[in-house]
Amino acid sequence: MSATSPHTLPFWLHSRYVLAATVLLGLLAVATALGFIAYERGEMAQATQTENQLFARVLEDQANRTFNGIDVALRAAAETLHGHNGGAAAASRTLQNALQALPFLRSVSLLDAQGRVLASSNPANVGTRVPRARLLPPGAAAGLGPLLPARDLGALAAADGPPDGPQLLPLVYPLAGDGGDLWLVAAINPDYFANQYGLLLGDTAMRAALLSYDGQLIAASENLRRRAGERVGGHPIFTAFLPGRERGSLQGPGLDGTPTYASFRSARRLPLVLVVETPEAQVSAAVADIARHTALATLLLLGLIGGLGTLAWRSLRGHEAVSDDLQAARGTLAAQDAFTDRLFQLSPIPMVVKDLSGRFVRVNQAWTDFTGLPPERVIGHNLGRIYPAQLAGPHEVQEQMAIASGQAATYEEQLLDRDGLPRDVMIRLTPFTDAQGAVAGVIGCLMDVTEFREAAQRTLEAKDAAERANTAKSEFLANISHELRTPLQSILGFSELGKVRTRSDARVQGMFGDIHAAGERMLVLVNNLLDLSRLESTVGEIRLQPLDVGPALQAVVDELQPLAAQRGLALQRQTDDGPPLWAQADAFRLQQVLRNVLANAIRFAPEGSAITLDWRREGPDDLLVSVRDRGPGIPPEELESIFEAFVQSSRTKDGSGGTGLGLAICRKIMLAHGGSIRARNHPDGGAVFEIRLPAADAPEHGGAG
Repeated sequence: MSATSPHTLPFWLHSRYVLAATVLLGLLAVATALGFIAYERGEMAQATQTENQLFARVLEDQANRTFNGIDVALRAAAETLHGHNGGAAAASRTLQNALQALPFLRSVSLLDAQGRVLASSNPANVGTRVPRARLLPPGAAAGLGPLLPARDLGALAAADGPPDGPQLLPLVYPLAGDGGDLWLVAAINPDYFANQYGLLLGDTAMRAALLSYDGQLIAASENLRRRAGERVGGHPIFTAFLPGRERGSLQGPGLDGTPTYASFRSARRLPLVLVVETPEAQVSAAVADIARHTALATLLLLGLIGGLGTLAWRSLRGHEAVSDDLQAARGTLAAQDAFTDRLFQLSPIPMVVKDLSGRFVRVNQAWTDFTGLPPERVIGHNLGRIYPAQLAGPHEVQEQMAIASGQAATYEEQLLDRDGLPRDVMIRLTPFTDAQGAVAGVIGCLMDVTEFREAAQRTLEAKDAAERANTAKSEFLANISHELRTPLQSILGFSELGKVRTRSDARVQGMFGDIHAAGERMLVLVNNLLDLSRLESTVGEIRLQPLDVGPALQAVVDELQPLAAQRGLALQRQTDDGPPLWAQADAFRLQQVLRNVLANAIRFAPEGSAITLDWRREGPDDLLVSVRDRGPGIPPEELESIFEAFVQSSRTKDGSGGTGLGLAICRKIMLAHGGSIRARNHPDGGAVFEIRLPAADAPEHGGAG
């Protein structure tokens, strides 16, 4: 073969260079894998710290709202008790009212200068004597005290409880102007914070803790190996950050001594700090998993590089033999040309062949059928000689661009069909070469896509209309939220102030009470509207994960037990606790459903009656939660309509019903869980609500969801 032969390879494309190139590529692959693993470790560490910061911010906001609620309740109670001469019983009732809707408080008590409990929301505390020095640090006149080993002030007065028993966190609010050095003391339940951390963090490896500025652990998630009351003042958060920096992130020993990534934030008004930690072992395990996969991929790539190197070497060595075979194969080109011509003519796809000047060289039968132009009319002519310039021009430009680049091109334009009507066509232009390898023209294939484009346009118009409607709804909800919530807060605030300042006039106080009740109902309606909209449109509102539903449901029952007791109602479990009931569920949303149904039952059940609850496994695939009351029941024709938005039963439209959104939200939540909720009337009277969930297998690690 001569040096000028078109089949002669460049001097550098030689088999002796294949081995060196293969080794270099292998080293590059290994270096890339190591760099990728290092990059992923840094990214995962950064992502972990970002997640820690997010959860710390959420928990700090939750703590601020909790203590703000306590502060508002104590201020309201203090204003009510100021100058109050109604006796201990009346004061206790005032404190009981202050405790409403605050599940994180065990009691609110009034103490005199000697520490004697004059009045309390918990009658067991009244009359006991509590050393006031234990409730606040030395020199403090108000604020948050240390964690104490007792369930309530009465138990604290008797003796210290066991270190692993119930504990309380006192918050002292002095009563000014009464001349008696009186204290209002709120007994905060630290377990409330631990429960909230468990619900928020779920079964992740993350752990959260609430600590005082002096390093005392107040509450923590279950996976933190520290008990409430222990001190960790030597931790870097307290030695290197607080009190100078109120938020930050660090890597090092955690609260229990194990290596962690941690973020912390201080509470806004109290000397408390929220800490969220992720064990380094969690990140290391994820990096190790990535390293294993990367190593496997690198080994496969090295094998591929070696195989390709071997293949290239063998290909180069066999090039001469292939060239000889190619020369022999040229004798068969005539037969192949005949076969290609036959295939070209019989193709169902319209096809043309054009030269460098854009003149038609060949057209097949499918192209003639589509355009209605016979071959003798178009062969030897440009498209501009057949079609108007404005129609032919774009095609000729595309053809010249494909010829100039030597690359295939695809574009869409219009052509006239055999009836003279414009049709949308997709054209594929492929340059072909002559015997010397130079571009000699293009082969064009076209496809009629008119119907596809029309359908796509209709779909796009429908999608735009739907998006405009959804945007309008979102804007409406955002505006109505702002326009209604702001004046509602003012109405509620002034009505509460009016109720306090018109205690001497029962008629005026009743008017303010009516205003406040109407405002509360309106606020519930606005909140339910927004909740319903989020469930309809927002992806990610429902977070399904393995959950033992029993404890989550029992927490709702315990929460509403005081409300039922106020109305003289008994909450009864029909069956005892059995094995764990596992489901893929969102604990917060599932509790929202039970809370709504149980609150309705408490509202409509006659005083002195019982409400029966039950949750159990029914069959191999379902979990059943049922709530039965002894109320007026539901008309049979309304058993389905009550689950529609803004619809209430005709038997609850006397003012005792709600907004008509609660059950609609419940149904959407259960549908998102793959379950259902329905209502029926019990043969012995009252209504029964049945909530069904698909059962799930217990997670392999055995932890709670």
